Amino acid sequence: MQQVNRRTNLYFRAARALLYATMAMISVPAAWSWSAHSILTRAALGDEPALQASVQTEALLDFVAAERTGLARLLGEIEARAEKDVPAYAPFPPALAFDPTAQGPALRESFLRALRVNPLVPLSLYRQPARGEPPSGRPVLDVSEYSLVGVELAGAAVESLRAGESVPAIDVLATASDEPDYGLDIGLYANNSGPLGAIYGFGEQPFGNPALSYGSQAPFHMAFQHEDPIIALAAPFSRRSQAAYRELQYTSLARYAFEHGHAYWGWRFAGLALHYVQDLAQPYHARMIPGQGTLGTLLLNTFGSEADRNGALMLLSNRHLVLENYAYEALKDDRGASRKIFESALADRTDARRLAPAYRRMWLYDVVAMGGYAAASELDTIIAHAFPARYVDDPTFDYGLADERGTDPWDPYTGVQAESRARLDGALAKRYQALGGEIRSYIAYVVDPAAILHARKPSVDLRAPMYLASLVVLLGGIVALVIFMRPRRSA
Repeated sequence: MQQVNRRTNLYFRAARALLYATMAMISVPAAWSWSAHSILTRAALGDEPALQASVQTEALLDFVAAERTGLARLLGEIEARAEKDVPAYAPFPPALAFDPTAQGPALRESFLRALRVNPLVPLSLYRQPARGEPPSGRPVLDVSEYSLVGVELAGAAVESLRAGESVPAIDVLATASDEPDYGLDIGLYANNSGPLGAIYGFGEQPFGNPALSYGSQAPFHMAFQHEDPIIALAAPFSRRSQAAYRELQYTSLARYAFEHGHAYWGWRFAGLALHYVQDLAQPYHARMIPGQGTLGTLLLNTFGSEADRNGALMLLSNRHLVLENYAYEALKDDRGASRKIFESALADRTDARRLAPAYRRMWLYDVVAMGGYAAASELDTIIAHAFPARYVDDPTFDYGLADERGTDPWDPYTGVQAESRARLDGALAKRYQALGGEIRSYIAYVVDPAAILHARKPSVDLRAPMYLASLVVLLGGIVALVIFMRPRRSA
């Protein structure tokens, strides 16, 4: 029995070693997921009649000032529900409670701190026009005027809007679906630079590189809720995602805004929530090591060298980045066949009920992230065969570093052969079809004031009972063997 326990502890330590290293690498710019969020949103919802209607823009401070009493109550309700429903909920520090008596900029900051987002993000009035839309004559914003981090957007540049100006709802929603990558989730952990981590109550950053500014948003934009139970036992920090917390906050605010006559902020908060839906549909945001099974992870760490482990992590990073770049460039290419395939998939309503069940409690994890997790291994295999081995199967080559420095001119979008492109596009189209349905399911809930929030329906995971049964059989076999082999006394 002691030998079994020692062996089990060895496996757990081995798994934990790789997982810590893996989590540290989850800090590359690819933590920004599909990148072209506004394009995904427009493709999935562009033909929805309700989104063609115009709404009047409203400054954040004006919205908060008009609804200060109701928002104070709502924010308390959000935290109470998050404490009950959200895994890994970080208790809310009472000192951050929204102060409805504050005035001017202090009221705005109190609201944002009560949400536990970075209050330095401007959250001003702007829109990202649809791709190919003729110039409107509005002022174009510099990145620093709307974002704390440098972001590259697919599509048109961001335009400034005036308070009270009429804009189509789809513009508000699509633009807002990009916004969480502008710094709202940056610098919020205790071991991040800046003052927010000390007061926000999220504790130490569970994964990602806390020394990198954009790395600190990884635990908000990824969720590994469906990993093997052994992984969860070996590395409980892997479950400490805040993605469901963010989606709950913004969804609740969107429904409140719609119900109280603030359509602009209804669509904008809904767009913020959609960002996390789109992120968790990305397989590399829902599964830590798609190309490595649990047994392989344990064997790699138990018997593999440090070079073997580092190589496995490099392959993970390279495949993640290559996929991101491929999808991003495809969605930007107005004349490309891949873009048409992806946008058609996002708009496809075939078999919608099966692919995207109706919104319910913890839907983000139980439906969206589950779909991303389930698709990860197959997609990883396709990526490994679609791109040249140097970029996806060479553990000595750092694609991210080469891409950042511009030292390698190879383009993952134009460099893929036709046969490989067809397989890759087919796999991505399946993901986009599911994501399109999930986007529409989410919007159907958030805009319907009579919608009922149904109970959670998590998928049945038989892996833990199977492991337990196997352990019982193993221990029973050991006991039987000991009894059988024990010398018998002569009569």
